[in-house]
Amino acid sequence: MAVERVEPGSAVWWAAHAERLRRRRPRTGGFTVETIVDAALRIVDAEGADALTVRRLASSLGTSSASLYRHVASVDELLVLLVDRALGEVVQPADDLAPRGRVVALAAELRRVLLAHPGVVPALRAAPLGGPNAAQGVAWGMRDLLAMGFPPEVAVPGCLALIDYVLGSVFFDSASAGERARTFGAGPWTLDAIGLEASSLTSDEVFTTGVETFLDGLARRVVER
Repeated sequence: MAVERVEPGSAVWWAAHAERLRRRRPRTGGFTVETIVDAALRIVDAEGADALTVRRLASSLGTSSASLYRHVASVDELLVLLVDRALGEVVQPADDLAPRGRVVALAAELRRVLLAHPGVVPALRAAPLGGPNAAQGVAWGMRDLLAMGFPPEVAVPGCLALIDYVLGSVFFDSASAGERARTFGAGPWTLDAIGLEASSLTSDEVFTTGVETFLDGLARRVVER
């Protein structure tokens, strides 16, 4: 009977992964999933996601591919773990901020981390954001949206939509090296044509304006319900 394949990054896969980690017995001088993923992240940061193969990773660690397959079954699994490893660098906003300020800060922090690891960005297309670090970030965002007074039926899709906005910004900025102002000054219609200096706009400012506008619109939807 054929064994059903468990999709890396799915809830079932993460549960099985957590169980494997719980049951493992550390070996002196041996590799761990954490050290393997850290090495993979160094390769992706330096050379891009396309450079990551099990053979390349094994070479960087001075071991064999067979040795790594005892810990990680495929490159797809590596990418899933890699994305959640990067998301583990997201720092929770300070508690002394107002809930809205924490939402804005968390969105900016997620964007900062992903832009710091541009090689990880392409993996986001194939790696569902279902790991423990991703879940923690969503929990922070949900807590603060609820604290702002949004009911759950608004806060849940609002949180997911905000994540989509952050990822869209990251895809755009990582592709253009963050120099968004270049796109504003090209073509027959430009900001200069209406008396604005495109070069005065930074991608950070545009991003923050987008988050603030999104939250204003979400609040308006609640009022109009």
